[in-house]
Amino acid sequence: MKKLHKSLPYFLILIAVLILQSFHVFDSLENLLSDAIYQDGERVSPKIYVIGIDEETLAKYGSFDTWSREKTAELIELLSEDKNNAPAVIAVDVGFYGNKDQEIDDRLSEAVKKAGNVVLASTATFGNVAGQGNQVIVYEEPFEQLRNNANGVGHTNVSFDDDGVVRHAFGDIRYNGSSISSFGYEIYKAYCSYKNEIAGSDFGTRQFYINYSGKPRAYYGSVGAGCSFYKVLERSYPVQAFKDNIVLIGAYASGTQDNYYSAIDKETQMYGVEIHANIVNQLLDGIYKKELSFPSNLISTILSGLLAIIIVSLLNNQFAIPLIAILSVAYVYLCKLFYDKLNIVAIILAPVLVAVTILIAHILLSYFLVHREKQRIIANYGKYLSPEVARQIADMGEGALSLGGIKKDIAVLFVDIRGFTPLSESLPPERVMEMLNSYLQITTTAIFKYEGTVDKFIGDATMGVFNAPLDLDDYTYKAVMAGLEMARMSKSLDERLPDDLKGRVGFGVGINCGEAIVGNVGTDFRMEYTAIGDTVNTASRLEGQAAAGTVILSEAVYERIKDRIKCEDAGKVRLKGKAEEVQIYRALGEK
Repeated sequence: MKKLHKSLPYFLILIAVLILQSFHVFDSLENLLSDAIYQDGERVSPKIYVIGIDEETLAKYGSFDTWSREKTAELIELLSEDKNNAPAVIAVDVGFYGNKDQEIDDRLSEAVKKAGNVVLASTATFGNVAGQGNQVIVYEEPFEQLRNNANGVGHTNVSFDDDGVVRHAFGDIRYNGSSISSFGYEIYKAYCSYKNEIAGSDFGTRQFYINYSGKPRAYYGSVGAGCSFYKVLERSYPVQAFKDNIVLIGAYASGTQDNYYSAIDKETQMYGVEIHANIVNQLLDGIYKKELSFPSNLISTILSGLLAIIIVSLLNNQFAIPLIAILSVAYVYLCKLFYDKLNIVAIILAPVLVAVTILIAHILLSYFLVHREKQRIIANYGKYLSPEVARQIADMGEGALSLGGIKKDIAVLFVDIRGFTPLSESLPPERVMEMLNSYLQITTTAIFKYEGTVDKFIGDATMGVFNAPLDLDDYTYKAVMAGLEMARMSKSLDERLPDDLKGRVGFGVGINCGEAIVGNVGTDFRMEYTAIGDTVNTASRLEGQAAAGTVILSEAVYERIKDRIKCEDAGKVRLKGKAEEVQIYRALGEK
């Protein structure tokens, strides 16, 4: 139940991604990513050529409307005059709708009839029909004589996604009870007939995902050296190159308004005739790219999200981060593999996005929880440790201060307020507590200043430990400096005392060093960090020997700091619990 509670934010992320996916929020980004991964444009068929009605052609012959049928007839005649070198299929992506000049129309019709392999273009206009939805409302096709002489007529409509990019080929359309094939499929059928092969109908008659075989100009040639209508007609381009191949004739100039953005290139527009060339190429390859259904894509996202949740729930970040990164890359690679080998078009963005989002959320949540835990530890231990030490413990984790203890060399400081009893008797209770807190503030500040630990407050006394819980450099010297700091700072409170107590209240400090047992004592729900042993008891006894404003050191402390601290011999004293007298010293200040 606890793990489920921790995983709840990740499940919410998964649900959010699924909702956004259901409302097609990711479609635009998904399309861009899929285009980049799936489309490579590296399988251009050498059997397909595009003869472009380009800028050079328009400059030579003038406006397309004034010559299109006559010059097209002339080009078809040229291409088919030598049957031994003729193309397998001539596909004209130009709309010859209705009769114009009868003599030219007759010539064009005769040229098409004589060639016997010409596929012509038609176009449909869609609109909403009451009770029937989006339907063909206008259908334009070649004039009757021309249509009857053609080897086939197919619609040239292209399918746009919401971002205006052509990613799908139109299939058959219905008009007046008849089914009209696409231009690309009619070309494919004509070529199969030429090769005495059976045309496949698995996907040519229905809409499908275009696997672009080439980028813009791939079927045309480079600028200035392309397969220009003008160059072919003027015999500057060898017609023998088209032998037994498919030739598509169509607009190749920007002014013709037959150029579109394709999935293979978002910067250079592709002319409609090139899009049909790509469709024919795909039909010849027999490649039907099947897009996974919407429920299947949702399942992919769900599985990816659940896997990410399991990983972040069970593994540390140092393993979860690279694992999810590797799996995300592997998923993209797998999608590409399925696309190339199995012809499956799977979504890429949502499954990767949900895994990465869950990982990022986990990192941020982990950081937040660790930060919050550190702040809690600092707040708790900062009450008796210096801020620096508390932060170190926070970095190490609270487990560093678990129940148990270790033997360690430490310096122990005890400080008591001399003259506090008469002070407490002469002042009201609230004033007594105010003065006590002021004195304890001084002792705490001095211990923290020199990186010690406030072990405990015992009435008006304070116990400080140096070199525990964390190791501290020069800890004995720092303990003595803290004692001297207390003696100095206590003088600032003297002026706040009643006149009869001025000069009579101050700190008595005792310091000892040596081995002691340090650690947490208590229970799991109530612990106290402390030090115990003879070293601690001796320090407490030394504090009893210190008059107000003095710092008493044991001989062990003296030996460690005598080169840096001015001291004077305070003689030998008998301490409680000691069989023999002990030598003590009075610290006066730094040398």
